[in-house]
Amino acid sequence: MQKLDKIDLKLLSLLEEDARQPVSQIAKQLKTSQQVVSYRLKSLEKRGVLGGYLTIINIALLGYTSYRTMIRLANASKERYQAMISSLMQHPNVLWLVECGGRWDLLINFSAQNIVHYDQMLRELTEAFGDVIHDYDVLTTVEVRYLGREYFTKSQHSLKPSPYIRRELHTLPVDTTATKILSLLSEHGRASAVEIAQKLKISPNTVLLRIKYLKKQGVIQGFKPLIHLEKTPYSGYKLLMKFHLLTSKKETELISVLHTFVHVVGIIRLVGSWDFEVEFEVASKEEMLTLVRSIRDHCKDTLRESEVLPLYHEYRYNFFPRDLIPSPRRSA
Repeated sequence: MQKLDKIDLKLLSLLEEDARQPVSQIAKQLKTSQQVVSYRLKSLEKRGVLGGYLTIINIALLGYTSYRTMIRLANASKERYQAMISSLMQHPNVLWLVECGGRWDLLINFSAQNIVHYDQMLRELTEAFGDVIHDYDVLTTVEVRYLGREYFTKSQHSLKPSPYIRRELHTLPVDTTATKILSLLSEHGRASAVEIAQKLKISPNTVLLRIKYLKKQGVIQGFKPLIHLEKTPYSGYKLLMKFHLLTSKKETELISVLHTFVHVVGIIRLVGSWDFEVEFEVASKEEMLTLVRSIRDHCKDTLRESEVLPLYHEYRYNFFPRDLIPSPRRSA
């Protein structure tokens, strides 16, 4: 676990707002030099706190849905566990892969074009690792609100708009060039237009125009740092919630209440055995218990059931379905 001083926290907070902003802009807000900012960024990367820079992509506009797959393992040797992790890491449609505690061992976000597409991927997983998969549950993601880590420097969430993804009834036509730009930006959110242009053999102006278009259309929702919480004083949790006939009014009230907790970093609406998933990050188990109890107290009239999952290690975090880019063999 790494200690984070005030400058580290302020720097990470600025990256949470926009991880793509230039060093000069960050330095101006920190009231320091660009050299200091560059040094701090490299230090955070070297210490393992910063693992990269991601682009928040609204996959719904690309025709994809996210299927949260919760896996419980049994009799999994170290070798079989590592083989499963390696397979999932290489899977083109795995957007998020995290080790967790509680009733489940792994949380996986699969991106799929439809339920048949997802069923095929789930069958492949269970056939390959059925000997160690004891049970699983599937939740379909309908909406995701990324509130960000404003708790680094603030005591409450601001009122500014946050990245928001929801299941769309329509898709946005995106050409091959824009798709390739999204692929590169997905895990290299700070890559310059010149760097992207050189890799794709197009002009930097073309890159800038495509990024501007994708942001305007809502495909690109923002840029965020990949922060490895296990290297910080904070720990991540998921609070799963099931309600009694949650009306639209009650749902709006719930979201408003969750916005009042600065340590809540994400709100996900689901279809399945759970209705909502609240992601939050705190510095101690005591803070975790206090926050969970406060949320439950606010919802005591409608909450039917809840469950807390501690998050341990993120193996993969991405927002881009890599099967959108045909492999050389597939396109031949």
